[in-house]
Amino acid sequence: MRILGIEFASSQMTYVLLEDAIGDQPSIKASNRVSLGDTRSRDALRAFQTAVLTLFNNAAPDLVAIKDKPEKGTLRAGAAALKMEGVVLANAPCATKFISGARINKCAPSSELHSYQQAAFKAAAAALEDQ
Repeated sequence: MRILGIEFASSQMTYVLLEDAIGDQPSIKASNRVSLGDTRSRDALRAFQTAVLTLFNNAAPDLVAIKDKPEKGTLRAGAAALKMEGVVLANAPCATKFISGARINKCAPSSELHSYQQAAFKAAAAALEDQ
C-alpha cells in the first residue's frame, strides 16, 4: 500500500510518500514541498493544481493522509492552507483521511527526513498503522 502524507503550513504543502515494507519501518519513496505562490492569483492556483496532479500521477497513492488543521481557534488554518487543501481533495485519485495532531504527535519520527517533513511522514505512518 502506498500512502501519501501531507501537511499544509503557510503557503507550503509538504508531502512524504510511504510504502509498506517487509520490516518494521515503511520505506520512504518520495518527499518534497509544493508552494502556492499567490493565494489570490488564478494562475498560481492552476500552477499548484498542476503540481498536485503531477504528484498524484507519479506517486499513484492508495490513500492520502492529511494532517488535520482546525478551521477555528488560535491554531486555525490560514487561507492558503484551506485553498491548497481544497485543491488536493478535489483532485485526489483515491480516498483521503484526516489525521489529528494528537495522533501525529504519538508517532515516532523518521531519522531520514528533515524536521519540516516529520508531520507529513507521521500522518502517512499513522494512516498506515490503521490499514
